[in-house]
Amino acid sequence: MNPASSTSISLPQGVRPGGRRQQWGAVLLLAATLCLPATVSAQQGSSGRVVGQVTATDAHLAAPGVQVRVQGEISGTQTDRDGRFVLENVAPGTRTLEIVHEGTVNESVEVTVRPGRTSYVEAHSQVAMQPRGEIDRLLDLLVERGVITAEEVAALRAAVQDDIRPLPGQALGYEPTLPIRDDRVRVQVLPLGIETWDGQSRFRIRGRIQADFARQFWGDEVQNVARQSHPFPEYGLILRRVRLGAAGISRGNWEWQLEADFAENEVDLANVYLARLFDHGRLAAGYFKEPFGMEYATSSRYITFMERSAASDAYKVNREPGIMYETLFPQAYLGFGLFGNGIDYDREVREGWALNARGSFAPYLVGTDYVHLGAGINRRHNGYDLDSEEWLDVRLRTREGTRAIDARLIGRDDLVGVETFTRMNTEFAAGFGPWWVQGEYLRVNINLDTEAVQDALGNNATDASSLRQHGWYAQTGFFLTGESRNYRAFSGDFGPQFPFRNLGEEGGIGAVEVALRYSQANSLEHTRPGRGQKLDHYTLGLNWYMSPEIVLKANLMYLEGERDTFQDGGWLFGMRVQYVF
Repeated sequence: MNPASSTSISLPQGVRPGGRRQQWGAVLLLAATLCLPATVSAQQGSSGRVVGQVTATDAHLAAPGVQVRVQGEISGTQTDRDGRFVLENVAPGTRTLEIVHEGTVNESVEVTVRPGRTSYVEAHSQVAMQPRGEIDRLLDLLVERGVITAEEVAALRAAVQDDIRPLPGQALGYEPTLPIRDDRVRVQVLPLGIETWDGQSRFRIRGRIQADFARQFWGDEVQNVARQSHPFPEYGLILRRVRLGAAGISRGNWEWQLEADFAENEVDLANVYLARLFDHGRLAAGYFKEPFGMEYATSSRYITFMERSAASDAYKVNREPGIMYETLFPQAYLGFGLFGNGIDYDREVREGWALNARGSFAPYLVGTDYVHLGAGINRRHNGYDLDSEEWLDVRLRTREGTRAIDARLIGRDDLVGVETFTRMNTEFAAGFGPWWVQGEYLRVNINLDTEAVQDALGNNATDASSLRQHGWYAQTGFFLTGESRNYRAFSGDFGPQFPFRNLGEEGGIGAVEVALRYSQANSLEHTRPGRGQKLDHYTLGLNWYMSPEIVLKANLMYLEGERDTFQDGGWLFGMRVQYVF
């Protein structure tokens, strides 16, 4: 805190202590509270006297229990229940008063002390005091109306304090035993969140539950396309995602998040980061998504179909530990960062790393209508196993359009001997009223260590020194109930969908959307010839947004797969029930 730059000799007119305790606020007022005129000498001799009151911005409410001392001295005095204080025997001259709360100097202010005189001070502070509780205000009202006396109230408060037994270590400042401050807060139930009255600090619980069902009707050769050793099940039911986490803001400019996924009876970290917020951007460090691709950047809570397109899923980046800067502008986005390779520590592995950049802008943005253009690049240097002297395997995989059957129709076999690889993409999206369209082209250029490929695969190795895998998708949709897709130009993605009327509210039926998508992923080039695959995927979707939190999705899919001499396809039906909080 910076010391206040102004002092005053008299108490401002009209300022009356509220007799209430308050959290440290934006103004510290040290004002005269005694009724004696300033010209009356308070003490004879060579020392002076300082009197005043500690208050805060909010209606100048009082701040009791705050220590006031002269700089350089250990002892001082404490403000009373009305925030008043008196400092006796203060040496004359220009003195600095320190306002101490919970052992920390929160404010300093200069005052001129004259021998035999009483001095008053006015200053500004950035510390806030908490308003007194309802019981305190009720007791004050009873005293004002003469129902009880101030002495009786003091006796009641003393009795309550006597009944409160300090926890072990509390007097030493041991953190788990420190009392909780009674902040003035706002509480929200859906989704659950708590924030301070000024919005500078907040805490929110977040999560999602996605339950999927799928039934397949495809040919027998799909098993060979996926190089599966046994027939696929006809149907499946899974919990696709079960996430629980918390996110918040601390002291106005620090953002944080901690989230884990409990699907498949395992615990995997989803997001763990701390970010510094600026006026037009954020700098984040931790474990989170690398910036790449519009569909991948859009949360699984808000994608249109049950799964992302075959191309986006196969050639996507991942969550990695790293540091990233993202802009916050109304019509454009730029994100770039440096990332590592996984959070599992292995002393035998030289960790890989990547440089990422993604940019987008909305050349047309009027109301809910938009046009989006974007591009991204990801340059990754692969990790290396120092023990086996091999490059880490690289997996570029997608499935049939749902995880409930788990047919690995792209990337069934990992790539070996990969030294570096570069992902690139271009993006386009547009929306006008209830209609929207979106598409991307994605490409991966893969550089091989040919000697390492030969060592790993022998006669089965490719002769090529580089590979190319690529794909694209195009999708479109229409809201039968008239809503528009929630495009967010500042982050170049899509947010939650809000029906005009939630199901059951004022006769509402929620929002209903129909959508169509085609996607292709071509990974025929492989480090082991004959193991490359290609997939053409068609999806017809029907989404029912009962509310922003509850969504039912139904997908009818047709696919055609290819590997080596095998080709086959078939139909697949999937459904998802999703709850987001």
